[in-house]
Amino acid sequence: MDPLLKIENLNVSFRLSDSKVLAVRDVSFQLEQGKTLGLVGESGCGKSVTAFSLLRLIYPPGVIESGTIRYQGKDLLTMNDEEIRKIRGRQIAMIFQEPMTSLNPVFRIGYQISETIRLHLNRDKEEAREMAVDLLRQVGIPSPETRYNSYPHELSGGMRQRVMIAIALSAMPSVLIADEPTTALDVTIQAQILDLLLRLQQERRMSLLIITHDLGIVANAADEIAIMYAGEIVERGSVERIFQGRLHPYTTGLFEAIPRIGENRERMKNIPGLVPTLTESPTGCVFYERCFKRGDECLKQTIPLREISEGHYVRCIRV
Repeated sequence: MDPLLKIENLNVSFRLSDSKVLAVRDVSFQLEQGKTLGLVGESGCGKSVTAFSLLRLIYPPGVIESGTIRYQGKDLLTMNDEEIRKIRGRQIAMIFQEPMTSLNPVFRIGYQISETIRLHLNRDKEEAREMAVDLLRQVGIPSPETRYNSYPHELSGGMRQRVMIAIALSAMPSVLIADEPTTALDVTIQAQILDLLLRLQQERRMSLLIITHDLGIVANAADEIAIMYAGEIVERGSVERIFQGRLHPYTTGLFEAIPRIGENRERMKNIPGLVPTLTESPTGCVFYERCFKRGDECLKQTIPLREISEGHYVRCIRV
């Protein structure tokens, strides 16, 4: 069976006055019906740009240069504006990274949910209100009838995130993109939000793309993991394969940097060096300067994402 969402060789850049930044390069992955993919990497690696590209939300100076984004077999990059608006929010929805800036501060939260329902599902005002209250109840907002009339600033960070989830689910999408859904929340609320997302996914059989820098989140939530570095996916595979048999040196560095209970360390391990800013196509491996496995051959060719074993892909010629 074909995947619900399939991205192949996606390239996105941002043009500057005298150069351009290559934000996403040769990114490929797919999302099966009802499955969860965790897109993992440090800040600035291109995770959010990839997510915005899936919804065609890249605007100048950003440019989607090449690649395909197929949803149910149709390439979203070839659709006109009217066609993509029917997909955006209705079929593929997104929970944005910061709920306080994503919610409109001058409108009540109930209005923002019900207007989304009216736009995508063509419901009348009263029916949209009933559905909005029910959504607030589903995402765990107490006293939803009362909270329907609250403004965003009257809610806590965790409750605002629940409202964002309600808005994203209001049109009953088949794909949900969650961009850092637990950022800036305390640990207890993080766990509640993650449990909520997974419960709603199972109830609705949605496909879920979780974008995060937290390996603990994907360990508990994802079926497959894609590790991203400097705009490229450097390793991709099932949760079991990545956690038990990680192969790329960057993935190894990420796991070694995780603090562990009971382990006596004088200082935390880190990956030496800095992430490169790519203003021109790199020659060879972008991780070369920070890699403990590097060799001269790593700089002589473009490094492809190779399938090392069934379903396990690595962008490294030294593996």
